[in-house]
Amino acid sequence: MAIKFCVEVSNSAVETTELINKAYGSAAISRANVYQWYARFQDGREDVKDDARSGRPSTARTDENVESVHHLLTEDSRTTLQMIADRLNIGEETVRWIVTEDLGKRKICARFFSSHLDHRAETRTHCLLPGSSVNGTR
Repeated sequence: MAIKFCVEVSNSAVETTELINKAYGSAAISRANVYQWYARFQDGREDVKDDARSGRPSTARTDENVESVHHLLTEDSRTTLQMIADRLNIGEETVRWIVTEDLGKRKICARFFSSHLDHRAETRTHCLLPGSSVNGTR
């Protein structure tokens, strides 16, 4: 906002940079950033909020999905990330992010199936930290 003030009182970009450096010292933003913001405010910009970005917005990490993931994990702690992703129709990485960042879980239970020659499946459940494997190696 100091840069906006300098634009309003008709200081030049050079004067603005000098004032910012004098006021903030080594914590001051770079000269290039001062010039960019100076130009933006001179063009009529009113705030410092981020501009809209191109690309697909994140729509899967909603409060509703966080609550649903929490409910599914509470219901059955052996539920895998893939099972949750399939049930909620969201990506597995989004589920992993919700579990670790939003819910603060450190251990993630995963269900592994080992197939035998007679085509019977044996189910084993292991709790793993992200990045570890069944046999304890990384």
